[in-house]
Amino acid sequence: MKSRVLLIAVLLALVASAGVGLRLATSREATAAPNAPAGFASPINGGCYIAAANVCKIHIDPFTINIDDGAGARLQQFTLYANGNPIYDFRTDVSNPPAADYSPSLVMEDFAAQCGQTYAVNMVAKDTSDANPLNYGQTAQFTCPASAP
Repeated sequence: MKSRVLLIAVLLALVASAGVGLRLATSREATAAPNAPAGFASPINGGCYIAAANVCKIHIDPFTINIDDGAGARLQQFTLYANGNPIYDFRTDVSNPPAADYSPSLVMEDFAAQCGQTYAVNMVAKDTSDANPLNYGQTAQFTCPASAP
């Protein structure tokens, strides 16, 4: 009987202390979430095609990078990667970088690829408000044709 009373007292003490801890934890203010990047991009779409006998190319559809945080952030750079390897590295004018929408020229849409290989392409970009480059978008995996029909 004495052990049962002692056990009940210990359980009540544990429940009471847990309630105090819970009350303290819920009364604290939540910390602020980190700021989101100032920029974003339109969808990154791409695929692969046979350009000539045993020559494949990755094609990336036109895209737009938007840097508009209302605080004057400007695009500094972006890089396209195929399977983690850079295939296009672009830097902006140091004295006058783009501050809103930037669409790369059509010249940079096709890149060398290995026929029969599977790729995923992603774009990493950095604006003046980012400490490090951030991933702005990625294609699903696609496989280059193995040979010409």
